[in-house]
Amino acid sequence: MGDQMRQRWCRMGFVSLLVLMIFGGATGTGAMGWDGWTQRFEAGVKAREAAHYADAEALLAQALREAEQVAADGARVAATANQLGLLYHDQGRLTEAESLYRRALSLWEAQLGPEHEDVAAALNNLAEIAHAVGDWAAAEPLYERVLTIERKTLGSAHPDVAISLNNLAELYRKQGRETAAESSYRLALTLMEQAHGPEHVELGPVLNNLAALYKHRGMHAWAEPFYERALMVRRQHFGREHPAVVMSLNNLACLYQAEGLYASAQRYFDEALTMAEQVSGPQSSLVGTIVGNMAFLADQQGLMAQAQLLYPRALVIQQQQLGAYHPTVGLLVERYVVVLETIGQPVEAGLFAARAASIRARAQSGVARQGAPSRPETTVGEVSP
Repeated sequence: MGDQMRQRWCRMGFVSLLVLMIFGGATGTGAMGWDGWTQRFEAGVKAREAAHYADAEALLAQALREAEQVAADGARVAATANQLGLLYHDQGRLTEAESLYRRALSLWEAQLGPEHEDVAAALNNLAEIAHAVGDWAAAEPLYERVLTIERKTLGSAHPDVAISLNNLAELYRKQGRETAAESSYRLALTLMEQAHGPEHVELGPVLNNLAALYKHRGMHAWAEPFYERALMVRRQHFGREHPAVVMSLNNLACLYQAEGLYASAQRYFDEALTMAEQVSGPQSSLVGTIVGNMAFLADQQGLMAQAQLLYPRALVIQQQQLGAYHPTVGLLVERYVVVLETIGQPVEAGLFAARAASIRARAQSGVARQGAPSRPETTVGEVSP
């Protein structure tokens, strides 16, 4: 996977909200109502950022209801809808997230015009949804519109421009346009370092994505320091128990796996899985990703009994979270077929092979419609917050 899992680095769109807080808005509501909404909204944002998802959902859903009671087309509704969308995005609930992003975009465009930075935030979040589901043809013009707005309103050296460059570069990498991707990543990293210094948490996604690019090229010695630096800045900012830290642990494990350093890979996967089950829940897509990677690691080492246990667990989770025909599910099925054949279960292997073929045919049909290259992903499971 790429840079579309939760903690996707989506912008929040607070500019219109800040104006509303300073000037009191145009709704004529009393200060007590405003203060209550503000407290719930800010507490919900903090809970989401700390990955306390149940608390965040309760707070933001209540804040949205309160905002709707005051003015269904107001700035509070837009800001809250966008934040609740980010929460659902973090959890892999992409359909719900997309609906909320579209609502925020419609309100912000009506209130602020088509070239406001809050509009750019909602467009970016919609682009990330399209990216996550593999609709690259829809994602690219959205990212490009975001860049155009930000360069016009913020200037070409603004750190938000760096975020958009990173997101577009990640799309280029998925499309196989690696030279364009590396150039955009490098520019994004430079802008981020100039704006925030070399150890700021917002450097994490660019560092991670550069590492993934070099790993894909087989340049493991180049990739490792970027992965390690991403893990360092995330631990400094979030502490040890946070999804972003889990993702960095998983990605380092994937690198060691690619290098044949299986003991190191297993150690990092074990740590990542324990932490992911605590912070995201045992049925989260993040857990499914790590379990799928651990299954493949066992497979590579000839530990077929272990692989036979891990693949089904990963499949159950990822089918539930991503859908039965997602490419990640297809890759897991294909790998499980090999295990079943190896341990002498040809009937079961044949059934899963037919299923893998069905997923592959459906994916190729979608690629043809989108005009994207059909180059498959080579890993279940690198993730990039």
